Amino acid sequence: MLNDDELEEIRRRKMQILMERAQQPKVMEPMANGRVNLLTDDNFWQTIQKTKLAFVDFFGEWCSPCKVLAPIFSELARDYEGKVFFAKIDIDRNRRATTQFGVQSVPMVIAFKDGKPLGQIPGLRSYADYDGILEQMVGKGPDESSYV
Repeated sequence: MLNDDELEEIRRRKMQILMERAQQPKVMEPMANGRVNLLTDDNFWQTIQKTKLAFVDFFGEWCSPCKVLAPIFSELARDYEGKVFFAKIDIDRNRRATTQFGVQSVPMVIAFKDGKPLGQIPGLRSYADYDGILEQMVGKGPDESSYV
């Protein structure tokens, strides 16, 4: 049988755990793992349909601006972990998704909300540009569709 001191210690530890959990940020997007995920034609729609907010980079291996965008996208994925799902898809290996969105130049970032495209962001932009768009998507801005 537990004595009063042991019970009090258990209560104290449980309270500490509950307080720590309460201080942790709420996860808005369960699939937002802090990484840029690679998509293909085979898993594109089934993955996007599961997301609340997604940011997808249509890129080419040969594309210099796409290579510049890669570390920016990685940093954004870390900064928006738990809030926005980040992915990339190679346009040369995945013609179906590329054709569905009429991607003719890269990089092309497409934003999705609840599995539906919100708009396209063509060309290479700065971290701050993408960050402003993402802030609008997660609800900090007045109009989520004003960036396109």
